[in-house]
Amino acid sequence: MFKTQTPTVLIIGGGAFGTSTAYHLSARGYDKVTVLDRFAPPSKDAAATDINKTVRLDYPSVIYSELAHEAMNAWKSPSYPFLGLFHQTGWIMAADEMANDFIAAIHKVSTTSKAQYISVEDIKKKWPKFTGRFNGGWNSLWNPDAGWVPSGEALLRLALAAQENGVSYVHGHQGNVKKLFFDQDGNCTGAISVTGDIYQADIVILAAGAQTGLLTNVKNELTAKAMCIATIQLTPEEMERCRLVTNYHNSPSPGVSVGRSYQEFPDDRIPVQIESELRKFLLDVIPELADKPWESTRMCWDADSKDSNFRICVHPQHKNLFIASAGSLHGFKFLPTIGKYVADMIEGRLDKKYQDLWRWRFGEEPPASNIERHPYPIRDLAQLDGWKGRDSRAAL
Repeated sequence: MFKTQTPTVLIIGGGAFGTSTAYHLSARGYDKVTVLDRFAPPSKDAAATDINKTVRLDYPSVIYSELAHEAMNAWKSPSYPFLGLFHQTGWIMAADEMANDFIAAIHKVSTTSKAQYISVEDIKKKWPKFTGRFNGGWNSLWNPDAGWVPSGEALLRLALAAQENGVSYVHGHQGNVKKLFFDQDGNCTGAISVTGDIYQADIVILAAGAQTGLLTNVKNELTAKAMCIATIQLTPEEMERCRLVTNYHNSPSPGVSVGRSYQEFPDDRIPVQIESELRKFLLDVIPELADKPWESTRMCWDADSKDSNFRICVHPQHKNLFIASAGSLHGFKFLPTIGKYVADMIEGRLDKKYQDLWRWRFGEEPPASNIERHPYPIRDLAQLDGWKGRDSRAAL
């Protein structure tokens, strides 16, 4: 199948999917694996690189629930380099009435976990710091098995483990991929960086997340979306809250939403309209914090699919170009294990249920459903104010 007995592998993107893939390929004996990214691990452009992220089991899909249990075991396993990173605090999946169907679907699938409904009154009894009114018909699930992980540290540890296994990392301008290149038969044979460095490989895996649309035509398959995150300095605790935005108007590729790199736009912060919504949320839940200054704000970009499923598949037009993308704002928790499925995919032995779930769908609309993860309207940066270069103006 390959030119050499041990194929050369080029992974474009050092985020959760790319790093996990590099780790699992190296564990299987692939000794010619290279990861390209504009940043050294943990990549600043990766959606996984953050202070912390939730690791939970709760999904409305049986398949993803099973995958989440597998990943949870890996987070706790001494076989992986994550010991001490997972903090089992439990979590509340809290939502107002707009997300009731989503919450109900999760509870229906949660037979193998401890997710149970919890009332606002019980939330306040268990955690007296929640003193707000909780307006909007809140309907919540509590699961004591969930927790959080310092996500940037986790990504770094797995990248270091991959390097110990022989994986090469190229970062800086030399790792900043400008375009892919192909032979006359349409086979992807490598990539070229902005510095003109050429990287050739038998297998090319595109794991570029929110930047995928810059390197291949994603049409309506993937959309770069950002969660708007704000942190407040408490005692040493932090608090986060999300709203989604796209980036069509400011995209270098017409008609494609792509992420805005922290390297190119280090002074970007969240839009003022969304900041106001986060303040209202705090006022409703913990009013004592509503006027505290933000410690930091940022937009966390990821590639999202219409059906919220990953895209782990052969590129629809190039047989040796593989896609490992569309974390769809929920992919980080699978960091320990998702790479083994990418490895199975390139070896041609990915289970059919995953092939069907993660196939390229050519932009088709998912079946109509009342199960909506993010019921709030998604807005483009062109509709929002005060996000561009806010830090530089504040410094002046």
